[in-house]
Amino acid sequence: MMDRLRTHARARDARHAAPSRAPEPARGPTRLQAHLVGMALALACASPRAQTPADETKADVHAEVPASVELADPAAGAAPSGERPIEWDFSWRGWEGLQMSASRQTALRDPLTDLPVFNLQEVKLAGKLGLRLEVDAATFATTGDLSGFDSGVDLRRARITARGDSIVVVPFTYSVDIGYVPGRFTISQANVSIPNIPYVGTLKIGQFQPAQGLQVITSSWDIAFMEPAAPLQAIAPGSEFGVQVSNTYREGRGTWTLGAYRNNSGDNEYGNLSKGYSNLVGRLTWLAVDGVDPDHPDSNRYLHLGLSADLQYGGGGQIRYRARPESYIAPYVVDTGAISADKAGTYGVEAAWVDGTFSVQAEILRSDIGAQAGPSLNFAGGYLQASWYLTGESRPYNRQTGAFRRLVPRQSFAFGPDGGWGALEVSVRASYTDLSDQNVRGGRLGMIMSSLNWYPHQYLTWMLDVGAGAVRGGASSGNLAIVQTRIGINF
Repeated sequence: MMDRLRTHARARDARHAAPSRAPEPARGPTRLQAHLVGMALALACASPRAQTPADETKADVHAEVPASVELADPAAGAAPSGERPIEWDFSWRGWEGLQMSASRQTALRDPLTDLPVFNLQEVKLAGKLGLRLEVDAATFATTGDLSGFDSGVDLRRARITARGDSIVVVPFTYSVDIGYVPGRFTISQANVSIPNIPYVGTLKIGQFQPAQGLQVITSSWDIAFMEPAAPLQAIAPGSEFGVQVSNTYREGRGTWTLGAYRNNSGDNEYGNLSKGYSNLVGRLTWLAVDGVDPDHPDSNRYLHLGLSADLQYGGGGQIRYRARPESYIAPYVVDTGAISADKAGTYGVEAAWVDGTFSVQAEILRSDIGAQAGPSLNFAGGYLQASWYLTGESRPYNRQTGAFRRLVPRQSFAFGPDGGWGALEVSVRASYTDLSDQNVRGGRLGMIMSSLNWYPHQYLTWMLDVGAGAVRGGASSGNLAIVQTRIGINF
């Protein structure tokens, strides 16, 4: 009897029990789990590894670490096959400065493959931060009524620079120079360039140096003297805001440049204080002898020729040309004062001959001014210089800009049996600047300057300039002698 009751109770309990469920399928990792795994992978990628002998010879530290690692949920479907994690690079590379980049391959298919300007398959932001610092010291001797020549030591320029190349729909490069010269802050460059545009070449927009004057188009770090020649300081345009197109022709043997600019500030690191004009600047260069050998620069043999024009238009504009005696610590000694003019045209001729370690360079500039009151005015100047590398280098040439570029010594300076002396250069330059015409007595300046330069390597320089000059026909007259030196670092 008791056994039948127990059997009945078990059957009743089974009828009232909840129906059994099928086992649940295994789920993919949760989002929290995915991020934890991603962090573990990132730490694994960033962990130091044993260095090989080849690694120990490198001057930089470079690590690429995925910014995030996302595990795909099987229920959500696989990630796009063309999309990859962001690749980061943030490293200090010694004399090459602080390097930064972030890039990622996108999942987009580029529909504009036939147009080389566009790139939709990659997004990239890359750049390098650098520093330029130069300190000058000078002493003077003068005769006549020349004044303001105070010997001393002064900061010539301090700049923070940013350079890079990026891709956001189109590839582009950028350049920014924010600096300080005695008395004011400057922005000498803040521009973006888009290269390889069909039938155009390179498009540049922003603040930069217009293409007139070989010695000012070339970086001031790469000329053979502490300062450009006085006539270039006075007459050539300074850094301005504009739009420029440029390209090479005949397989890089020549260059052409055309740009439109607006100068409202009259703020120039040198002496041209013209303001209130719209400028149209063009330049054409040609290698009449083309023996530029980038693989063996000590055997360079080439003849560079160039023509340029700067047309200025604008009602209510002012022209003002002035120049120092090729020393930034010295005062201005020739000065036209402000001249009201509706238009002006400046024309330049340039030439440079390089034969191995020896080079000769010359330029002439002439400015014709349509003054609002009085007759037309003409100002002009030019220089001739020669340079010789005692250590076997040759002046390097940039085919893209039609100008000189930075020297890299054959052997950088170092102690020990395998060390070198760097590069040694001696130079001499004669220049003449005439800023007097009609009723404008800006003065005339003649200068002879010699230079001894030591480049321990491409990022360091020491310069010694010794020169003499004569000032006539202006507010003051007399003779002067200069001894000056500079120590500079640029990376």
